[in-house]
Amino acid sequence: MRIKHLLYLLLALPLAFAACNETEDLTPAPEKEAQLTLTSAAEMNFDAAGGEGVITYTAELVDVTRQADGDVPKVSVACEANWVELGNPDFESVSFTVAANEAEARETKIVVNYAVKSIEVVVKQAAKQETGKEYVMDAELASATRIASDELDLPNDHFAIVFVDNDENLSVGVVLKGSEGDTLLQAGDYTSEAENLIGGSIFVYETEDEYEFTQGSVKVELEGTTYTFDIELVYEDGGLYHFTYEGEVADMELPQTPEAEEFVPVKVEAYRETTWDLGNFELDLYIDAKTCHYLDMQDNVNPNDKYLTAGHYSMKDGSITNWSNFVHNIETGEGAYVVDAEIDLTHNEDGTTNIKGYIESEYGQRIELDWTGVVEGFDFSTEEPTPGPSDVVFNATYFGGSYYNVGVHNYYFALSDVEITGSEAVDGATYYYFDIYSTEINSDMTIPNGVYTFDVSNSYSAGTFTEEYGFGFHVNGDERIWYLYAEGSKLTVSDNKIVAELVMLDGTKHVVTYEGSLSLGSTNNDEELSIGLSSDMEIDVTGWTVIPEYYDQYYSNDTDNWYVHLYEDIETGNGGYIMLDLLADYATSVDYRGTFTCSEDPAINTFLSGRIEDDYLTGSWYTELTDGDISGLMVPFTDGTITVTFNDDGTQTFKFDCTEINGYKFTGNVTCEVYAGGYSAMSKVATGNHKSLTIDFGKKVVR
Repeated sequence: MRIKHLLYLLLALPLAFAACNETEDLTPAPEKEAQLTLTSAAEMNFDAAGGEGVITYTAELVDVTRQADGDVPKVSVACEANWVELGNPDFESVSFTVAANEAEARETKIVVNYAVKSIEVVVKQAAKQETGKEYVMDAELASATRIASDELDLPNDHFAIVFVDNDENLSVGVVLKGSEGDTLLQAGDYTSEAENLIGGSIFVYETEDEYEFTQGSVKVELEGTTYTFDIELVYEDGGLYHFTYEGEVADMELPQTPEAEEFVPVKVEAYRETTWDLGNFELDLYIDAKTCHYLDMQDNVNPNDKYLTAGHYSMKDGSITNWSNFVHNIETGEGAYVVDAEIDLTHNEDGTTNIKGYIESEYGQRIELDWTGVVEGFDFSTEEPTPGPSDVVFNATYFGGSYYNVGVHNYYFALSDVEITGSEAVDGATYYYFDIYSTEINSDMTIPNGVYTFDVSNSYSAGTFTEEYGFGFHVNGDERIWYLYAEGSKLTVSDNKIVAELVMLDGTKHVVTYEGSLSLGSTNNDEELSIGLSSDMEIDVTGWTVIPEYYDQYYSNDTDNWYVHLYEDIETGNGGYIMLDLLADYATSVDYRGTFTCSEDPAINTFLSGRIEDDYLTGSWYTELTDGDISGLMVPFTDGTITVTFNDDGTQTFKFDCTEINGYKFTGNVTCEVYAGGYSAMSKVATGNHKSLTIDFGKKVVR
């Protein structure tokens, strides 16, 4: 009976299914429920610093075609914690931000709602870690690059890494010492105490401030190729600087050095063309008769045209230039570039040279050589020092105190075997020029005694003479044979004597001796000029003539420059003469009336102190003329005030309350008529800001 009953049941099933199908076709589609599925972690953890997070999910109505926004429920999100800031959700994700935690650890939930569905994500944040440290600077770094060890002359197991922040306003560099044989930086603690943190530095681009560190620690973690750095550097004043970085380090793996091939040149030639810089040689290491390794080498130690100085040459420091060719075909000029080279030169007493080092091509080829032999083209012959000319003449100029550096006085003079009367050189004559600096200034205006050394860096320091304005030459017809001073040159100045021991760039030596007066502004063949007063001088005169020259903004954008000449006798060019370099306010002044204070530097309402430049007076002076030339007395003003008044009768009065170079007073009044051939009106408005009048009453008194 059970079997029969089961058969009836099975026979009835198709009828039942058919009945259901018929019912579905007649019934409206039921409401579909929302589907909300979390696709990110159900718990998210943050450290005390906070940060950003994203919750991802799928929110959809299954099998429903969305007709319009109004037909579809929106996703909403909620969180009770005020330390979580929520973004705007969509159907796939919602972002949020966790604020920094200044207290204990905390926890909350973010609830995502979609129709009648919801999901929860737990957000946890660690408590603030009390380090007990206050940082002068605390920054997260954005990129890291390893600098090749050979660029810094470091072993390969030393790691120089430079980090840059997001805004590229800051760079941090550290040098870490790995274990011997390390080619990649390994995880670990690197400290100055353990001597595996070699040093650190910070550079701030905006202010161009750079800080060097010798104390600190770097904690390094490594997972795959991703590094995590925690850097703490201690400045010399005790300040702490903290930086973090997470990511890859560019160029961590150094390029492999190509396998070197030993090379022995069949011959070595050195060639210097005279048009090249002094000390620049082409060094040809011949492979065979037609090809060579060609190095373009620059001698920066003792450049001369005879040989390369012994020492170390490298492409890194530029003493081997990028004009070098790895394989150079003599006939066609074809070849490959040299990308790296280091050469050590040693010169032996027998005239041979040892060349030791390596050369690497742009294609990865590398040769090493250790060769000793005669370099064709090197000349090691020595010459006795070349004596200077006899009957040397002295010509000197004082450029004024603090000409370049505060408290340093500048003297410029020449030694020659002929009298120097102008700018033209005399055929057959020899000239030596010197630009020296001293803290001393003698009351009799002579060159101070002392030893002065040649300064190739042109620092204008006391006890030196500069390369910039120091040189010699011999005149041979239309040609000048130049003598360029080199390291080792010196001057010895003693009472009425100068001995110049000069080393030239070509290696030769000159000794120049002068004995006689060392008074400035004169030669030993001329009547000496007297600089400065021997007692106070008071002047109170009328009937002089004033000639103003307007030079607009000659010195600076702030000042209005007037060069004013006062003549006792304008017709003959005899008698007293005063020249004034006055600086008014360009923004407000229309002429040069007012009170001016002495200064060595251009500034508003000043007059420039007097000095001599190339035998010309410049600045502000009193002197005396004979037929337009200075006849003896020269008085440079070095302190005090000058007041200029424009009188109702058209005259101008100059009131002096000045101190001159020897410390004596120059005081009084000079009232002048305006030169009849001068300006129609004494203002820059009338002259259009540009008119300039020059009258030459002797070359020595006109700028």
